[in-house]
Amino acid sequence: MRLKTNLRGQVRQTPLPKWKALLPLFEAIMNSFQAIQDADKSRHHSIIIKCERENSLALGDVDAPFIKFTVVDTGVGFDDDNFDSFNTAFSEYKYDRGGKGLGRIMWLVAFEKAEIDSIFYERDTAHPWRRQFVFDTNYDPDHAPPVAIATGTAGTTLTLSGFLSPYKEECPRAFDALAQRIIEHFILILLRPDCPRIEVHLDGQKHSINDIFRKNYQANASEHSFTIRETRFTLHGFKITSPRANKHRLIYAANSRGVLTENLDEFIPNLSSKLSESDGTQFVYLAIVQSAHLDQKVNNFRTDFDIAGVESVDAEQRGQLSLITSDIVSKHEIRTQCIAAINAALTDYILSLNAAKVEKIFKYVKDEAPQYKPLMRYKDQFIDNIAPNATKLDMEMALHKELHQREVDIKRESNRMISGAEKIEDYEAYRTRLSEFMERYAELGTAALAHHVMHRKIIIEFLEKNR
Repeated sequence: MRLKTNLRGQVRQTPLPKWKALLPLFEAIMNSFQAIQDADKSRHHSIIIKCERENSLALGDVDAPFIKFTVVDTGVGFDDDNFDSFNTAFSEYKYDRGGKGLGRIMWLVAFEKAEIDSIFYERDTAHPWRRQFVFDTNYDPDHAPPVAIATGTAGTTLTLSGFLSPYKEECPRAFDALAQRIIEHFILILLRPDCPRIEVHLDGQKHSINDIFRKNYQANASEHSFTIRETRFTLHGFKITSPRANKHRLIYAANSRGVLTENLDEFIPNLSSKLSESDGTQFVYLAIVQSAHLDQKVNNFRTDFDIAGVESVDAEQRGQLSLITSDIVSKHEIRTQCIAAINAALTDYILSLNAAKVEKIFKYVKDEAPQYKPLMRYKDQFIDNIAPNATKLDMEMALHKELHQREVDIKRESNRMISGAEKIEDYEAYRTRLSEFMERYAELGTAALAHHVMHRKIIIEFLEKNR
């Protein structure tokens, strides 16, 4: 008696966030990449992605949602080994290439069915075979036998139809958005010299994904490596000039596929808007980090990483956890290294932005907020934390926060100096330290006085207007 698998139950228990509506299609495309890797290398290989809208007769209606995707490849086909893996829950057949054995289950989470039509060659026969079947929740592998045919070229046509809610509604509908999502998910594969030709057929037109990638991504690509406790990471950077791209992002990849995305302006305020080249060309920066560590830690559904670390627990437990898991690389550590590399790659642009911000802040302090004048000598320490498009309110809040933090630091320093006065051994060093402390204390006093004068001026003007 063999182990049974309840396909309906497996589909029901497979999580797929609605914002990952294209993930089932990506799994199908990845199967095509892998099938081509196993195919005859002397052929010119290709992957064709055909997209069908709900109103298929209304060509050019980019607002109509997609209802069907067909992926056609020139790969090795559904031979017996691939078919056996297809019928094995959590198959390890492609484990060394990052396969989780769950991609086909995701098809049925977002689509009513998948139709497979595949031609392949077996090692012990000279003629080709054809295997056709429908994969849905009533699927029976015994109803998908191979049939010998006289002639045929190896390859597979997979059709995902009956796009289900809420995925149909969440899926991007314009070609530019669809192409951007495909490229960013498979960007590490597109970088390979052996990447096959990839086309998207949509609204009666054929689009080359390879050409779009070369023009808008690869032309400005860069690479940087870093190591965290003997674990090596590679960060690829791209300047994207596509008009649709409007956010600088960091993508965490596993097995050459994008998994998790973070907006960089959350960590680098200077990246709150597009950057400009000297010729006026605007771009956004896309960074993709990959490593064997991320390959190992991606969850079965490719929606996140199972990475333990300090940022995943309560604040009171962090100190204790940092001692216990010092050998674990956390997402926070990976992000910190990525941000440092991104800042380095964009140094010239950031210096230009900071120079403009300094001029803007100096004017604001001179004209409207003199209480912050003492902070200007420390501008290099906090200028990165202010966005280039900061309003007066944004600048006020940032400068107020910086001044408050320095007041807190001064109070802590004064307590330490008083409590340690009786243990002084190096009086010259203590005198220097005291002199520096008094200088900073005087600066804060000047700021407080300026704030008082400014506040008094506002009150007087208010009273004069209301006489």
